[in-house]
Amino acid sequence: MILEKVNSPEDLKKLSRSELPQLCEELRAFLVQSVSQTGGHLASNLGAVELTVAIHRVFDTKEDRLVFDVGHQCYVHKALTGRRELFSTLRQLDGLSGFPKPYESIHDAFIAGHASNSVSVALGMARDRTLQKGHYSVLALIGDGALTGGLAYEGLNNAGASGEPLIVILNDNGMSISPNVGAMPSHLSRLRSKPAYYHFKKWYRGLFGK
Repeated sequence: MILEKVNSPEDLKKLSRSELPQLCEELRAFLVQSVSQTGGHLASNLGAVELTVAIHRVFDTKEDRLVFDVGHQCYVHKALTGRRELFSTLRQLDGLSGFPKPYESIHDAFIAGHASNSVSVALGMARDRTLQKGHYSVLALIGDGALTGGLAYEGLNNAGASGEPLIVILNDNGMSISPNVGAMPSHLSRLRSKPAYYHFKKWYRGLFGK
């Protein structure tokens, strides 16, 4: 199994690109097996497997700051950052937390427990980086459900006005805890169903595949 060889992001970076699809399949099987025993957020994590693998291939979360919105989609992140063997204690007393916790790992940047706050938190980290003359990246990973909150728009507005280098990743996978309501989810759904969107996906996959 490839997953057994991955105990840190450094191990992940050593894998070949051809090994990554199998790794993602093994991660999904691991999540289903683990969460079925302990309980937890399954759908949100199954919908973030490839995304989390990609983030850890590109960034170094020992230095770069990754802020999860709400945090319930961080299970793959935890499994890839040396905590896979602790999943039998997930959400148990004195066990592995179901959310990012900086006291657990240097890879956890923030205790995320409130929806829609990731962009605002990441902006604060980015501003601190600039004041301290740092050179690391700051990322906010926000789902389509959390994007419906007003705080997310306030954060995006302030981030755009600030000029701070900041990466905001929208995980628009339709896998929120409960059905999304309002105009923004409907708009994103319409975008995903347009032929032009599928043509663009096919184009960029072919481009980057080369």
